[in-house]
Amino acid sequence: MEDTKSAKVWLRIFAAGYLVCCALLVVSLFTPIPYGDLTRIGRISEQEFGWHVPPPPIPDANVKTWPIQESDILVIGDSFSVRYAWQSVLVGAGYKLTTTHWDNTGPLCEDFASWLQKSGFKGKVVIVESIERLLEDRIEKSAACKTMKHAFKPTPPPGENPSKPAPGFQLNWDAQLLSGWFTYHNTRAILRSDSWTNTPEHWGPLIDARKVPDGCKQFSHRACDKLLVTAEDRVNAPLSVESARFMKRFENSAAPYKVVWMVVPNKSTVYLQQNHADAFRAEFNPQNIGPDLFDLAEKNRFKMTDLFPANETHVSTQGYILFGQRMLEAVREVLPAPIAKSQ
Repeated sequence: MEDTKSAKVWLRIFAAGYLVCCALLVVSLFTPIPYGDLTRIGRISEQEFGWHVPPPPIPDANVKTWPIQESDILVIGDSFSVRYAWQSVLVGAGYKLTTTHWDNTGPLCEDFASWLQKSGFKGKVVIVESIERLLEDRIEKSAACKTMKHAFKPTPPPGENPSKPAPGFQLNWDAQLLSGWFTYHNTRAILRSDSWTNTPEHWGPLIDARKVPDGCKQFSHRACDKLLVTAEDRVNAPLSVESARFMKRFENSAAPYKVVWMVVPNKSTVYLQQNHADAFRAEFNPQNIGPDLFDLAEKNRFKMTDLFPANETHVSTQGYILFGQRMLEAVREVLPAPIAKSQ
């Protein structure tokens, strides 16, 4: 009799556990697949934070690269350049570009000009792109080095057009069992709070969620009064006046090549803390070493819905095109435009 009762208890426990697992699996399967890097990393709902405004098209013919020996312009950038999105504007205007990543080059050292010559680059213009939050560290390392550590290595074009639309709903077969629950829990906490930070054990802060003034006038996602930003925006050192001075010295030392600096503002600078880089900008702008993308973003964040999408660290496709158009203007000031190709 006791064995029978014990068996029934264990059967009930197993059945309850099985039902709980089934429920968790169903929740995870029906949790939308994340297509933004912040929603993916933070396990936050795309239903609340996914963008809805269709992106403008980028012609496939403009998502293109050339060997460095044939290029007019060399781009050294980070994740804001690997999609070849803003570069497509310059390619559409007839320029030949090749792109590499900071991870490939390492710091930009004193022998940068001779390194370019050894790489086979015969062009005249180098665009050095960096997101605001990482540039201070990159400049500190560049200011301290004398010799480039790596041979030139290009970054290949992306496998898909950077202007792809948001995906439709699909069952999330690749989700972990608890993904749906974590997504529900995190999203609910964000919607209830004006200031939330995801702090997974051992990882430290990853994602900040903040209430943004006039958010629904700037974003298309459902929870449009809230914004997701990487916590690196908050914890990394701000750009300094000395960094702006180094950038000018570096431009001078890179002769005969013309260096154009492309500093992409942090998402949090654009929407939450507009004066974050004011001291840097006051030194950077008069030197005529690159366009002020901070000002460009500030002027367009209400004109352009989802300049930075809520679920992404990076700008939207229309944001990339906006920045690309400004970089095209900067390049044309130092390198006459070739004959634009027909589309």
